[in-house]
Amino acid sequence: MKRTLVLASIVPLLLSSVVISNSASQITLSLGEVIYVDDDNIAGPWDGTLDHPFHDIQDGIDAASNGDTVYVFNGTYYESVCINKSLSLVGESVKSTLIDSYGQSTVVHIVSHNVLFDSFTLQNSSGCQNASGILLEANTTEIKNCLIQKTKTGIVVNHHMLNTINNCTFHHNGQGIFFNVTMYNSIGGCCFAYNALGFYSKDSHYHSLQYSYWYANGIACYLNSSHYYTFTHCNMSDNSDNHGGLFLQNCSEITIKDSNFYHNGMGIHLENSHHITISHCSLLCNTHFALYSKQYSQDIQLHFCDIAHNLRYGVYLTEQSDCTLRYCNVVDTYLLGLSVDNARCTAVHNWWGSPLGPRFFTLGQGTRISLRPLLIRYFPWNLIPFLDAGSTWQDNEVYLEKEVPPILPKTLELSGLDSDHDAVPDWWEEKWQYDANSWDDHEHLDPDGDGLHNIEECYTDQWGSNPFQKDLFLEIDWTHSSYNAASDKPSVELLLELSAIFESHGITLHIDTGELGGGEQIPAMDRFSFAQLRDIYWSYFLHNDIDHPRKGIFHYAIICDYGPDVNFPFVGWDHLDSALISAQWLEDLLPTYARDRLIVGALVHQLGSSLGLLVDTHGGNDNLETLKPFSFQWFRYFNYRSCMNYYYKYRLFSYSDGTHGCGDFDDWNHLNFSFFKQSYFTRSSS
Repeated sequence: MKRTLVLASIVPLLLSSVVISNSASQITLSLGEVIYVDDDNIAGPWDGTLDHPFHDIQDGIDAASNGDTVYVFNGTYYESVCINKSLSLVGESVKSTLIDSYGQSTVVHIVSHNVLFDSFTLQNSSGCQNASGILLEANTTEIKNCLIQKTKTGIVVNHHMLNTINNCTFHHNGQGIFFNVTMYNSIGGCCFAYNALGFYSKDSHYHSLQYSYWYANGIACYLNSSHYYTFTHCNMSDNSDNHGGLFLQNCSEITIKDSNFYHNGMGIHLENSHHITISHCSLLCNTHFALYSKQYSQDIQLHFCDIAHNLRYGVYLTEQSDCTLRYCNVVDTYLLGLSVDNARCTAVHNWWGSPLGPRFFTLGQGTRISLRPLLIRYFPWNLIPFLDAGSTWQDNEVYLEKEVPPILPKTLELSGLDSDHDAVPDWWEEKWQYDANSWDDHEHLDPDGDGLHNIEECYTDQWGSNPFQKDLFLEIDWTHSSYNAASDKPSVELLLELSAIFESHGITLHIDTGELGGGEQIPAMDRFSFAQLRDIYWSYFLHNDIDHPRKGIFHYAIICDYGPDVNFPFVGWDHLDSALISAQWLEDLLPTYARDRLIVGALVHQLGSSLGLLVDTHGGNDNLETLKPFSFQWFRYFNYRSCMNYYYKYRLFSYSDGTHGCGDFDDWNHLNFSFFKQSYFTRSSS
């Protein structure tokens, strides 16, 4: 047992736990008794003393009284814990004190008020609908110094209030934190990485998030029907290249200040949201939009912000949105610094990169904005940059430097004798001329460079994969259309045409619409939300199995009538391996195209995104201006004959080979077959 711990080293920790501070309350816990837990004590006796600690955490909790502290020594505790008393549960070290529920629905369930939960790693919940690392159904609780990984949701706060979550790290979860019908909770100093949704709020109000960092998430923060939020000194950077940043849907009274939004697909996305104040923020290098507003979003205020170096658009307003942009630096955006389409913007007293103000055509100095004299008021403008615009801090702060450990790869169960114990059976090694009696590092061998190592190639042998020729696996699920007599399952003929195109480039495309153990019709909805897409991914792709073998082997696509966007790649768990196609929405927009062709064109385009063909890769990729015939961008990238070029998206089912002249790009030789399982969105040079 771990007897080296002396009482003197515990007392300061316990004294620090006596008072739990909250933005709206202060709760005092009595010191009480200390009860010890140590998984090394397997022989007993067990009475919770330092000499005879309990073996299981739950036993320590059961023996405790309100106000006591349960102190847990380093170790891995395979159990699901329920905290039903007002106590402190404290781990010896966050990195070395692990609670692993081993696939149960909840790792820790907190049902009593006034709880302190401190310094644990939680992992391995199940993948079912409501599974979580921590299910918090209590008030005035503090969770701090924890690491939560490989769960469906890291922390669920359900119908409760006055809780704080501080200095925690959430990575490789379906979502990091979920606030569901809650009030007056706060999040501070937390880090969110490799989650489908970093933070998700539904019908929740009066919350604050501060000094927190989001990167490599599908969407950093998603607020739905939530009001009175404050974001302070936060950083949302290098999240998904397509969406990625802060999403506000049906929200109001949101204040965002002194924060950084760097290199997301969208820095801030507003939909039917009102009274949004964004001040002293830096919105830099975002790939599609620094700020995108639609569906009657009103009273959007941007003051003293840096909106610079964005790869497509700066501020993009549509659908009767209304925005005020003042005292901002709007410079060096590739297409338009400010674009207004059926919306209004008061944009006076800004610096546009030139004393001459904004420009309206391709040539000239300053930032280009759309020519809408009745919709944009831009005069007077500032003659010099605002030195006090943007956030007041750099990205080298302590809370940004937390280590996110890697997730151990899952073990694939393969049948057959394995004489050399290298995780691949003899029959497969003999088939592909490996020595069945000599150990090979098959976990890292990928001779054809298709992103599937030899153990995965052995697993997919049942579907005809070849370790020496590139294989690409795609599962497609679909709904039955409410608007069309046929289902949205793509036609066999078009899928065969698509497979032949890939085959001509040395890639065997295995499409599963029910023939390879997956691919099925899924329940239809009027309009899928981002959260529902994530749930479909877990239910119908992973089948609620957090270690499902198809994960990291198959790409995944959902075809429905309407989703949260027309079509886009999305993160269903921790990497960009999935796509959503809104077939009816596409048909509404492009009625002259056959529905089947729209589906397959969108499918190939989004598959390219999960193979690493991103906005950073080439200027003609995902460039809305190429849709305008005879425009500068249309001419510039006309030779880029790729499905990644919006102009050719539904005309071609292929990528370009770079041989068509000026403006072209060799997509085929830039495919990154590992990107869908190792998605990094840090900015690359194009």
